[in-house]
This record gives sequence, structure tokens and C-alpha cells, in this order.
Amino acid sequence: MTKEVQQFKNYLTGIISMDDDTFDLCVEFLKVKVLKKGEFFVREGNVCNHIAFIEEGLFRIYYVKDGNEVNSCFCTENSITSSFGSFINRTSSDEYIQAIEDAVLVTLSHENLLKLYKMSPVWQSVGLLLTEKECLRLTNRASSLSFETAVEKYKNILQFQPEIIQRVSVQNIASYIGVSRETLSRIRSKIAKE
Repeated sequence: MTKEVQQFKNYLTGIISMDDDTFDLCVEFLKVKVLKKGEFFVREGNVCNHIAFIEEGLFRIYYVKDGNEVNSCFCTENSITSSFGSFINRTSSDEYIQAIEDAVLVTLSHENLLKLYKMSPVWQSVGLLLTEKECLRLTNRASSLSFETAVEKYKNILQFQPEIIQRVSVQNIASYIGVSRETLSRIRSKIAKE
């Protein structure tokens, strides 16, 4: 078993009880994919055919509105990424998933995930768990967009994802919290003085 697949196994067994035989059902279906900084895992308009475990690297999920890139999520190591609406519904994605660092992924196709569902109820539970995690992420994001100020959004990044501040460009963070780069500079100065 490669180190990437072992990391994926560690991730899964950290969120659900799964014996070795049940995990081993997926091994033949897994593919390790290497992306360079700037390359895309998913592009708008394409059907997303895979979910991916991020073994190494950092991704941003964004969409384009009125010619502007709007970041909606940053995905770091030891997490799952996909254009879930496209993946589940088999429809064109309305978002991009781009590597903002060199990255290593462990991917599983939609077709093979459905095969795993038929092989084991534990894999059905994995699918449900990943769907629940995505629903919670989207709920939290919607709440943040609706009820938090830009300062509160930035403070949440500092508290819950501090590595993002070091690894993501100021422009991308500004887009994520919904402000201009200049406004983000003012927010950072204000927080630094507190």
C-alpha cells in the first residue's frame, strides 16, 4: 500500500469504524494523481467524475461571477474535495477546483464508489458521512456570508484555519471574505492593533 493510500485509510478510519478487509475493497479503485500549482482538479462546465482525498497540497474552490473569481472554500491536506453537486447529480460543475500548491490526491470515481456501496454497508455509511460533512460546510459558509462581518470572517480564518493565512494569497483571502484587497489590508492592520 502506498503512503498516499495509507493516509487515505487513516483519514477514513478516523471518521468511521472500518476493518482492513472493508477498506481493502477500495484499493483497486484508487488512483494517485499529482497536480502542479495552478492545475485544475475540476473546471466549470465539466462533470466532476471523482472525489479526492488531499494527501498533500492546497486547493481553492471558486466560481466566476461577472468576470470575477469568487473563492468559496480552501481545502487542505487530510480532507476530501469534489464538486459535490456535479459528482452526485452527474451534471456540469458550476465551480472550479484549482491547486494553489503542488498537490497529491487519492481519487475515487463515481462509478467505483457506487460499486463500493453495493459491496458493503460500511461504504454506504462513508458516502452518507461525506455528504453530511459537505452539508455542514455549506451551512456554515452560508451562515458566515449572511451574518458575519468581513472582520469576523477573517478572525474565523485566524482561529480555525490559521495555515490558510500563510499559504493563500491576500487576493484569494479577500475574495473569500468578500472584500477588496485594500479593505483586507485595513482589516489586518486593525486586528494587529487589537
